[in-house]
Formats: sequence, structure tokens, C-alpha cells
Amino acid sequence: MSHTVIWEPAACEGLKRLRAKYGAAVKPFVRAVNALADNPEPPASSKLGGTSLRRLRVGDFRATYELDGVHIAVKVLTVGATPA
Repeated sequence: MSHTVIWEPAACEGLKRLRAKYGAAVKPFVRAVNALADNPEPPASSKLGGTSLRRLRVGDFRATYELDGVHIAVKVLTVGATPA
């Protein structure tokens, strides 16, 4: 079953900042987030506590997202870089 990846406004703003700071290094991360459409629970992701939220880490980058079973969607809520 394929999901729709929905980038929430805060995630879009975060991605914009990451692209400005890290340039092309962000591309594998964006591909991994978009791949959540085919596999919304990849091994690189983890469930956050007792919530419906999940975290995806790709290198130094991370995204917080939730699965929406009603609309068969992955809502990307935030993105950022791991502090150095």
C-alpha cells in the first residue's frame, strides 16, 4: 500500500534552512523521507514513546512524522540536523 507524503509548513521551512546550510548533502535525506510513501516504518526509523509519532534519522539529519491511517498519509512535521 502506498502512502502520500505530506510536508507540513514547519517541515518545509526546516528543509529550506537545511538546504541553505548543507546544500546537496541533504539530498539523501529528502529521498529517504519521500521513500516513506512506500515503507512508512523503515529500519532507520523509531517510534517515539507511546505516541503515534516516529523519527527518521539519515546521517546527521532527522525528521519527525506521523502515520495517518485515515488518509493513508505520512505527515512530516519537523526536520532538522543533529547538533554537532
